[in-house]
Amino acid sequence: MPESPYPMVPVSEALAIVLEQALTLSKQVVSLRNCLGLVLAEDIVAREPQPPFPASVKDGFAVVAADGPGDYPVIGEVTAGHPADFRVRPGAVAYITTGAPVPEGADAVVMVEDTEPILRDGQRWVRIKRPVKPGDDIRPVGVDVEAGQRILTAGERLGPAEIGLLATVGVTSVIVHPRPRVAVLSTGDEVVEPDQQPGPGQIRDSNRTMLLTAVQAAGGEPVDLGIAGDSQ
Repeated sequence: MPESPYPMVPVSEALAIVLEQALTLSKQVVSLRNCLGLVLAEDIVAREPQPPFPASVKDGFAVVAADGPGDYPVIGEVTAGHPADFRVRPGAVAYITTGAPVPEGADAVVMVEDTEPILRDGQRWVRIKRPVKPGDDIRPVGVDVEAGQRILTAGERLGPAEIGLLATVGVTSVIVHPRPRVAVLSTGDEVVEPDQQPGPGQIRDSNRTMLLTAVQAAGGEPVDLGIAGDSQ
C-alpha cells in the first residue's frame, strides 16, 4: 500500500493549526435576556453592596441586644420594601419581617418563635424569651457582594446563575463574544440523509447530525451545508 502524502498529526497540533487561521469575532453588547450561553468579554464589578442595607433574616422583633430578655413595648412595624421612619431605642422593640431593613438603633433580631405577645393597657407589648448578641439574625450590608467586588470574569460562560447575579447588581447589558458560526459538510457518494433509505453500498449520514449538535452544545451557531457527492 503506498504511503499517504498527508502524514497524521497529533490532535493538539491540528487544533493549533485551525486556531491560527481563526479570526477573533468582534465583541457585541447584548441584553441579559439574550446572553444565555455567551462568553463574557469583560470583567463585571459590582457598583454597590448587596444587600445595600442591614436586613432581617427572619420574622421577629428588632431589638437592642443589650436590653436582654424581658417585656417591651412594640413601637412599630417594618416590612420588606418599607424602611422604618422611626428609631428603636433601648427599652423598646419593633416587629420586623424577613428581608425588611433593620431600623436604626436596633442591632439584633429575635425570631418570633422566641417571643410571646402581650397586651398592657390596650397597648401591644412582647415578651422576649432569650438573649441575643449584636448582629444575630441580621444580614449585614455587603455580606453577599461588596461594592467594587469583581463578581464575574471575562471568559466566563453566562448561564442562568450568572445572569441572575448580573441582575442582582443592576447590570442589564454585557459585552460578549458572539457565537461563532460553524459550517458542517459531509462528503461522499456513500452517505445519504438520515430520513432516506440507503441504497446498495450506502449508509446514513450520522456524523453531520452529531457535529451540528456538538456545535450547538458548545455555544456555536451551526450551519448545515448538507452532503456533497464525490463529483461535487
